[in-house]
Amino acid sequence: MKAVILAAGRGERLRPLTDTRPKPLLPVCNRALIDYQLLALKRYGVDEIAVVVGHHEHLLRAHLKGYRCFKDTCTGTASALHAARSFLDEDFLVVYGDVFYDGSLEEVVSTGDSVAVCEVKDVSAFGAVRSENGRLIDIVEKGASGSGSINAGIYHLSPEIIDYVVSTEKSERGEFELTDSLVAYNRERGVSVVLLNGYWNDVGHPWDYLDVNMHVLSKMGLSIGEDSHVWKSATLRKPVLIGDGCTVKSAVIESSVLGNGCTVGEFSIVKRSVVMDNSNAPHLNYVADSVIGQRCNLGAGTKIANLRFDDANVKMQIKDKVVDTGRRKLGAVLGDDVKTGINVCIYPGVKVRSGAHVPTPNAIMRDV
Repeated sequence: MKAVILAAGRGERLRPLTDTRPKPLLPVCNRALIDYQLLALKRYGVDEIAVVVGHHEHLLRAHLKGYRCFKDTCTGTASALHAARSFLDEDFLVVYGDVFYDGSLEEVVSTGDSVAVCEVKDVSAFGAVRSENGRLIDIVEKGASGSGSINAGIYHLSPEIIDYVVSTEKSERGEFELTDSLVAYNRERGVSVVLLNGYWNDVGHPWDYLDVNMHVLSKMGLSIGEDSHVWKSATLRKPVLIGDGCTVKSAVIESSVLGNGCTVGEFSIVKRSVVMDNSNAPHLNYVADSVIGQRCNLGAGTKIANLRFDDANVKMQIKDKVVDTGRRKLGAVLGDDVKTGINVCIYPGVKVRSGAHVPTPNAIMRDV
């Protein structure tokens, strides 16, 4: 069986984490998100996998040696599937490149012409799926509300779907949506709806990315990589993942992921956070519920706040809107190569662009 992973998107809602990498290469517990998808597909007998690339395509192509890659212009999921049309000569699976699913795919694999769905409390941010007796009726992209079924971004389709893709028009969002193609396909052929049972996450926002890491980390206990040195005076509160070549001095690491080559120094605290490769919290730093990109360095005394004074949910600027994250505790998101001066304070929900230098002293209350 074949599969196509649609991995061309820009990931704008995940910025600054996608400033320098495509979404599928975001590390989840020090392994690229797309690697989890590849392993899952192979586990269920998929022996040929193609990937549609676009944003930072050179990085994906380098990572995916041995896999076929097709170039797309990032104009929608239908456009992305159309880019791989020459590969689609038999039934195949489609997986969106920002989906993380920890559960069985057996029913999707065995059910032809099907769409996988998940049950959520609020469908407003997703494609709401209407069905009856296990058959698809309609998919409403980001217009419904309340609890219900949502499109999980996993399909089992036949090559005939391409005939419907080529006649798909741009949606109100200005994209060629595969869901529109699927609804038209369903009217003539009929599509089944398969309910997924397991952990599912559409890694669309920085807090979703943090959640996925915490889910995978929860199964790991304590893992310390090769050539890493943890001082006896360090406190590790499981689950903790420490990559290769790290140094943890008289610090506290709690429910966190450290990439390769990281340093957490004297009297620093890292809690419920992801610190990517070659980044440092070397002196008197506090990092909680946060994501720190690659090659960042926090000046002595830099603190990242994760709780509002009024105890309300933390909000974050996503593209042109201020979004309620639904989290009472959420820190900051730093892109790659960020440096802070001494005694810098970063407020909850703040994003710092890749390559930014934050001078001292400073209280960062808005995105940089």
